[in-house]
Amino acid sequence: MKSNIARRTRALLSAAALYGGALGMVWAPAASAQAQTPWPGGTWTPEAASYGTAQDLQQSVTMDDGVVLKADISYPTNPATGARAPGPFPVLFTLTPYLGTSAKQGDYFVQRGYIFITGYIRGTNASGGNFGFFSDRDAKDGAELVQWAATKVQNSNGTVGLWGGSYGGLDQIYTVAALGPNSSLVKAMTPSCFGAEFYRETYFDGGIPTATEQFPLHFQQLMGGTTTAAYGNAMYNDIAAGGEKAYDLNFWQTRTPGNYVKQMVEADIPMLIWSSNLDIYARSSLEFYAYLQNAYARGNTHKDDDADDGSRSEHIKAIYGPMQRNKPVTPRYQIIISQGGHCAGEDQAIQLEWFDTWVKGIKTGMDQTQRPIHVHEVISNNWFNTTYYPVVPTYTQYFLNALGQLSTANKKDNTQDTIAWGQPGPNTTVQYDGPVLPTGGTLAGPISASVFASSTTANLELIATVELVKADGTVTSLSHGAVLSSLSANVEDRLWSDDNGTPVRPYGAYNHDSFVTAGKVQEYDWAMQPIFAQIPPGGKLRLVFTTQTPTSKCQSILGTDACYPTTPQNATLGGGMFTIYHHTEEGSSSINLPLLPANCWQTTATASDPYWANDSIVHGANAPCQMGKTAQNP
Repeated sequence: MKSNIARRTRALLSAAALYGGALGMVWAPAASAQAQTPWPGGTWTPEAASYGTAQDLQQSVTMDDGVVLKADISYPTNPATGARAPGPFPVLFTLTPYLGTSAKQGDYFVQRGYIFITGYIRGTNASGGNFGFFSDRDAKDGAELVQWAATKVQNSNGTVGLWGGSYGGLDQIYTVAALGPNSSLVKAMTPSCFGAEFYRETYFDGGIPTATEQFPLHFQQLMGGTTTAAYGNAMYNDIAAGGEKAYDLNFWQTRTPGNYVKQMVEADIPMLIWSSNLDIYARSSLEFYAYLQNAYARGNTHKDDDADDGSRSEHIKAIYGPMQRNKPVTPRYQIIISQGGHCAGEDQAIQLEWFDTWVKGIKTGMDQTQRPIHVHEVISNNWFNTTYYPVVPTYTQYFLNALGQLSTANKKDNTQDTIAWGQPGPNTTVQYDGPVLPTGGTLAGPISASVFASSTTANLELIATVELVKADGTVTSLSHGAVLSSLSANVEDRLWSDDNGTPVRPYGAYNHDSFVTAGKVQEYDWAMQPIFAQIPPGGKLRLVFTTQTPTSKCQSILGTDACYPTTPQNATLGGGMFTIYHHTEEGSSSINLPLLPANCWQTTATASDPYWANDSIVHGANAPCQMGKTAQNP
């Protein structure tokens, strides 16, 4: 028992160092007198700090059910006298459960003319009530706190902006949904390190629990409260045993942020999403952006939303499908993808510009862009702006061939590879190398795998990893994703395909097990993490299949790799041998890539080009990244 506790404590400390924002450390993006983000950070310079700060700590706010929540308030002060500045000022509000959150985390904004309020979720810290992990009651609390901040807090001018990352980013979505008609109080929001999915990306990969499954065991350590430990233990135990929470049923569906896109667009609140390429929401943050733009283009809602016929399916496809290039976009919804892990890279100067634009009405130019996606490309470290997601209209399929090769030519043969279920090793790993790209290439967006396979048991687990192999032999992992055959069914009206019908982003149902017949060959389409990455000249891509994630990658308490199969999953996978068929009568196995020419995202890269500039070099009529040209056929 002591060894388990020690192991979990080491994992907690390790994760805390990597993921401070999610684990109750002070989540505070880099504040600066001038935006520190490299191009296209732009030339806009935040106003100089003109106020001091003072805090009123642990203020009591009574909810409509009598439960008292706590909040810290940071006010602007006269720097010469220390007296509270008369204002009035707009309010920035964040809602968090974590111990150790500093009341001064928003002082960068306070020094520039905002009141900053940190509210503490019921059942955590010193707030009363029972913990609910993003419950409906928590959402209602968020809405009540926003109304209190707008109408009751001294020197408030009645307008509110929402700020925060991780738990505090997710909270913003539920709060706005609960506000309903009162959402007009909120003038802007900046949810960071959050995404459209809880089940499909953060807690499960292909229906298999990720390292994040361990997170609930630490609720009490991270959040305090008298009910968090029992809640977290029960949640963990139910998932591990293969209970209801191991499937995408009501518990997760009511907590899936993407299900609230309709309410977000109805509220018409400008939203700046900030994510990163290794975030635990890297995939679904981009999807949330696409959903927002789709809902905007559709004109918000239709009467047929809940119709029990084909019109509802068409509505779902319109909102939750890939963005269409003939549809308008709005600068009210933008996303920045920086580099790093969970809650890495956020810059308060850029967030200040967002609030100054939409809350204070300052003409920054941020509201003029038609390129609302801003990405810091991996490997090249270049920034670029674009509009539609997915980026690539026509995908490149690399087919599996004999002798461990990948090829764009679908050379049909009868070859196959068999691997055992177990930790990566000689009998549990198979790899395929793509062709060398003499001039390099560009990956831009979601990746998927389409594989024909069979199992000797009633279940199958395959993990696909895409790696970059540079000319000097250096290997960098770029993307991964897992499939479990019993949970491999996809929701057809949520499937993303390219212009040729190639799967781009499958969307698993994960609502019940459907076990396979031993030896039966079946096609599996599954989603992998998106990536925006340069392939240097002489580099190539490698596809690796394994059947388990290395134990060493599962030591943290946050992560997106398939780490801990449930008890029923282990029972049906144990001893399994899985065969990958390169070609069958029904089709061929492939990895489906958003592969574009080298140096695809050329930019002007001058100091006068901010994030939201419309880059004619990237987006001209012949821009290769927008034309669907491939690295093989530029």
